[in-house]
Amino acid sequence: MTPLDLQDELAKVIEELFSGYDYRLPGGGRSKLNIFTQHIPINQTDDEEEPVPYIIVRLSSGDDDGTRDSYNTVRVLIIAGIFDDSLEAQGHRDISNIFQMIYQRFHENPSLSKARYSGEFHWALQEDNYYPYYFGACSMDFYIAAIRREDEFA
Repeated sequence: MTPLDLQDELAKVIEELFSGYDYRLPGGGRSKLNIFTQHIPINQTDDEEEPVPYIIVRLSSGDDDGTRDSYNTVRVLIIAGIFDDSLEAQGHRDISNIFQMIYQRFHENPSLSKARYSGEFHWALQEDNYYPYYFGACSMDFYIAAIRREDEFA
């Protein structure tokens, strides 16, 4: 598995996890979360709809310490953005619930097809007021197989 494979599989798992949920739209109504990898697609016209509500699955960093029995550690950021124009200004609750569901899923079942969640989970909510938009991010580390020399002297 490569980091890109991990990113794609994680996006699919998150899409399935939230398939039964919907969130407010800026123009009214409700919609499922849009799931993007790495970035939100660039708007090509001024009349395109806003991407919220969304989750971005972003590869952040990775490392391999090079030891024979090591694995490749890949850090993934999961960025959530939602719209909530209610006057109670409680959109952070949707963001927190999104992160809680992701946290719970991977603490109960840390495995993907060829990757394993490390158990390290960090999250943060926006500090500034962007009403009626709310944002947050969490980071998770996954272990994937590292590539090793296969000759007799390795």
